[in-house]
Amino acid sequence: MPDDSTARTGRDAPGVGVAGTSATASRTPRTAVLTLISGSFPNLVQWYNLYVFAVFAPFFRTEFFDASDGGSLVYVYAIFALTFVTRPLGSWLFGRLADRRGRSTALVASVLLMSAGSAVLALSPTHAAVGGWAAVILVAVGLIQGIATGGEYGVSSVLLSETATVGRRGFFSSFQAATIVGGQVLAQAVLLVLLTVGDRSDVSEWGWRAAFGLGVVGGLVTLWWARRVHDTPPKRAGTATLADLFRRSPRQLLWVVLMTSGGTAAFYTATVTLPTIGREAAFSAGGRGAEQAATVVTFLALVVLMVLQPLAGALSDSIGRKPLLLFFGVAGLVVVGGAVLVAPTVIAPVALMMLLLVVFTVITGYLSVNTIAKTEAFPADLRALGVGFGYAVANSLFGGTAPMIYHASAGAGLDLVFALYVTVLIAVTLAACVRMRGGRTSPLDDH
Repeated sequence: MPDDSTARTGRDAPGVGVAGTSATASRTPRTAVLTLISGSFPNLVQWYNLYVFAVFAPFFRTEFFDASDGGSLVYVYAIFALTFVTRPLGSWLFGRLADRRGRSTALVASVLLMSAGSAVLALSPTHAAVGGWAAVILVAVGLIQGIATGGEYGVSSVLLSETATVGRRGFFSSFQAATIVGGQVLAQAVLLVLLTVGDRSDVSEWGWRAAFGLGVVGGLVTLWWARRVHDTPPKRAGTATLADLFRRSPRQLLWVVLMTSGGTAAFYTATVTLPTIGREAAFSAGGRGAEQAATVVTFLALVVLMVLQPLAGALSDSIGRKPLLLFFGVAGLVVVGGAVLVAPTVIAPVALMMLLLVVFTVITGYLSVNTIAKTEAFPADLRALGVGFGYAVANSLFGGTAPMIYHASAGAGLDLVFALYVTVLIAVTLAACVRMRGGRTSPLDDH
C-alpha cells in the first residue's frame, strides 16, 4: 500500500513509485501555476462533455427512445454506464501515449475525441426520424466518449501531480477534482439557463443539442490552449505496457482499484443521482418553479463542492492524504446511503441544499486527494498507465453504473438495496485506506 516513509529511505515498497521525472525537478512556481491552468482547462472541458450527458439525460431520453416507453430514463443511464466499459481501453491507449510522448499530447488528444462525440450527438437524428438507429448512435458515441474519458483521467492526474511544486502537490493535484466538479457546475448552469429562458419541452426539443454544442466549442478552445503546455516524457519513455504494469506494480494496481470502488460509487451517487432525485421530486411536487429552485440549489451546492477541493488538497499537504480518506470512509458509511433514502422526500430548497452540502463535504475527503494518492503509488514510467487503468477498471464496475442501478432499483421499490450496495463499496474503500501509511511528504519530491 502507498507508504510515504519508504520514499525517504529509498526502498521500493508497494505503493511507492520511482521519483518524478526530470521535468518535475526543474519546475518553478510560475511554471507550475501556468501548467496548472493549462492542464486544468482541458480537464474542465472533458468533464463538461461527460456531465452534459448525465445532466440532460432526463430531457433527451425521449429523443433517442420511444417517448411512450416508461423505461427510457433507465435505458439512457444504462448507456451512460456502458461508456465506462471502454474506459480501461482508453486508459491503456492514452496512458501509453502519455508515458511515451508526454502528458499534454495525450490530454489534448483525449479531449478532442470527446468533443467529436459531442458534435455527433448535437447533430444526431431523433427516434422519430430514424427509429432505433437513434439509440445505436447514442451507444456508439457513448463508447467512444468512454475511451476518451478513460484516457484523460490518468493523464491529467499525473500531469498536475508531477508539475506541482514541492510540498504543494496535494493542493495542485486537487484542481483535477475541482475541474471534474467544474464540468458538472457548467452543465448544471447551462441547464439552469435553458430552464429559465424556456421550459422542459424546449430543453427536450433543442436545449440538449445546444449544451452538447458548447462542448464542441470547448474542445476547439482546448486545441488552441494546448500550445501553452510543455512537459517532458519520463526518461524510460516507451517501456510502459500492461504486462509491465501487472509484473512490476500489481499490488499498487489492486490498491487503486479497491480504493476507487467506493469513492467513485459515492461520487456519482452524490453528483448525478441525488441532484436528479431532488429535481424530479421538486417538479412532481411543485411544477416548473420548484424544478428551477432545485436546479439553482444543485448548482450552488456544486460550486461549494468545487471550492472545497483545493482547500482539502492544501490540508493534505499538512496532515497527509490518509486522514482525509479515512474521514470519507467512516462518514460515508452513514451519510451516502442515508441520503439516497431520504432524497425523494426532500422538497424544500433549503433542505435539499443542506442534504447536498453534507454529502459533498463527506465525498471531498476522497475526491480531493485520490488523484495524488494514486499518482504517488507508481513509478514514473508506469504512472499515467497505472493511475488511468486502475481508475478506469473501478469506474467501469462501480462508478458509471451507479445512476443506472439506482433508477432500476428505485423503479422496483428497492431503494434500500441500492443504499446498502453503495455502503458496502465505501467499506471496501475504507479497508483499503486503513492499510495506507500516511505521511506529509510525497515520493514525487524525492528525485
